[in-house]
Amino acid sequence: MKKALIASSIILAAGAANADVIGLTAEAGYYMPDATFTGKILNTESNPSMSAESSMYYGVAFEHPVPVIPNVRVQGVTFDTKASGSEDTSLKIDTTDYTAYYELPVILPWLELDVGFTLRAMDVDMRVKGASESGSVVLPTGYVAGYVHIPGLPLSIGGELKTLSIGDSSLTDTTIKVKYESPFFVGVEAGYRNANMTLDTDDFYTEADFSGAYIGAFVDF
Repeated sequence: MKKALIASSIILAAGAANADVIGLTAEAGYYMPDATFTGKILNTESNPSMSAESSMYYGVAFEHPVPVIPNVRVQGVTFDTKASGSEDTSLKIDTTDYTAYYELPVILPWLELDVGFTLRAMDVDMRVKGASESGSVVLPTGYVAGYVHIPGLPLSIGGELKTLSIGDSSLTDTTIKVKYESPFFVGVEAGYRNANMTLDTDDFYTEADFSGAYIGAFVDF
């Protein structure tokens, strides 16, 4: 009888541990930025006043208990802007981020810290005064994320940073957010995002900055 009780306790404890370290999170929402842009295609260059388009964003993350294998997150958003006057200048960057990260062990139960690296795949379509060019760019970045869970409340505050500079290209993407999670694994989030990208290729050069608020929903199992 005692052996059966011990075995049952071990199984229950293992199940509870797995519940703490195995997780799936999905998020989606609406990003509403302003934008600045400087672009060059061959000898055609422009720095007009820009009007950014709002767009949807998404993200999916999976965490597991295997120590040596990183957790994974996939995120995507489209950065889209065009000249606010009559000039035929525009920039559209479809991005997909592939992130591998580890959750750092912390003593404080209300603190969550992640570190890793991200590969950002970008499909770029650019027009500068009627000259057009498109191409694909992949940039690696470092990844850091942190959240503080407010004790006694279903609220957390935090954000993430992706940044790196390689040659004449660079990327810094900063997100801050407030999250509310209901008792039913569903929540809402809102925050501010700034993405600054300098892309220098053989075909085009662009400096773009997107900054603005976003709001969305998530599920966390």
